[in-house]
Amino acid sequence: MRAERLPVLTEGGSSLDWASARYEAKVDIKGSQAIIVHYLDGAPQLDQLLGSGHAKWLTEFRCPRTLHSREVWDQERTQRVTWNEDDVVGQTFLLSGLVAVSDLELDPTGLNPFGWSADKPIEVPAGWWLVRAEARRVEPLVASLVRFREDKIEPGQMSVDEDTDGGNPCFVVRMASDLYEKRRDDRDIQIAGLIGAFARLPRSSMGRDSSGLEGENYDHVLAQELRRRLEEAEIPDWESDQFDSIQAATWLEAFYVGAAEEDE
Repeated sequence: MRAERLPVLTEGGSSLDWASARYEAKVDIKGSQAIIVHYLDGAPQLDQLLGSGHAKWLTEFRCPRTLHSREVWDQERTQRVTWNEDDVVGQTFLLSGLVAVSDLELDPTGLNPFGWSADKPIEVPAGWWLVRAEARRVEPLVASLVRFREDKIEPGQMSVDEDTDGGNPCFVVRMASDLYEKRRDDRDIQIAGLIGAFARLPRSSMGRDSSGLEGENYDHVLAQELRRRLEEAEIPDWESDQFDSIQAATWLEAFYVGAAEEDE
């Protein structure tokens, strides 16, 4: 009989289905192309399924807003995925892992004995994710959060406000014409804009208003990801009285110190 619940080996081991197996996906994104390299260790039965053709590596490129999806299947652990920028609007993601391509029986050796019996193989249907990576955002987190625009303000100045019309939470940094034309791609200028955006987070749609009510994007995937990354770094988020927008922003995007500056 097929098990009601099926095991999956997740990146980072969050599912706890496997006792010691490990999986990691290395993703390199450049423009409209991604190279994905899968690393699987400690699960020889999954290697056997891959070698026999019963399972294949899958990477899916997904754009939720346009419902666009593209899948790439391989038996080799290195995959190349490309997409057309004209087909996407808004945030895009890569989902990777090992998928059963036919109904199969999984050897339970190596599964967590507290959750799985070692007495008989587990029936797995075609299409089941045997191994699954964390979803990767194609556009960097910071690029999703901040946009830079030219504005008619005094030379050398910038301002920042939340954009509430784009569907996804975003901050627009408005730059004087001289800055926009000559320095908009300077890393220090972009980090200054990011700091300004972080300073707006507590009263943004991802925070709470003056009466303590949650904003409409309080639980948005972008807000959740920001909170998770700050928590991992043990940095207070914008819900805390100890929130420091400069510390949080420069942890995500640190200033670079050149060799000449170090010598000085």
